[in-house]
Amino acid sequence: MVSASRSKATVLVVDDDALTRELLTQLLCAGGFDVIAVPAGDRALLALCHLGEEIDWLVSKVSLPGLVCGWILADEYHEHHPNRPALLLSDLDPAEKPSAHAVFIPPQAPMRVLEVLQALKSSEPAHVLPFPITKAA
Repeated sequence: MVSASRSKATVLVVDDDALTRELLTQLLCAGGFDVIAVPAGDRALLALCHLGEEIDWLVSKVSLPGLVCGWILADEYHEHHPNRPALLLSDLDPAEKPSAHAVFIPPQAPMRVLEVLQALKSSEPAHVLPFPITKAA
């Protein structure tokens, strides 16, 4: 839950692609979230360690350059928020990576990130429909 001292939920966005990171930042800000955006897993890990309780949601690309990937970030995020899923951006079929603690979203669907976060943060029970995966010809 967002603390009384903060009016908006804070999302940590981790993506090494500057355009995707900026697009997600703009969409989430327009959707009513505060955003901390970083380009690498090591910087995101530091943010999670220092600001863990202040970061309400994690949106991370699974595959990041360097030693810290989205899976490691999701583990650290769950240390602070064990009952919330991390949102992981991945092209893999969700059936291949079942997880009760993650929601998988294709990186080409930034609006889906906003939709899922809005559904997850709402106080009313929400049903999040799976995003259909299409295979390139």
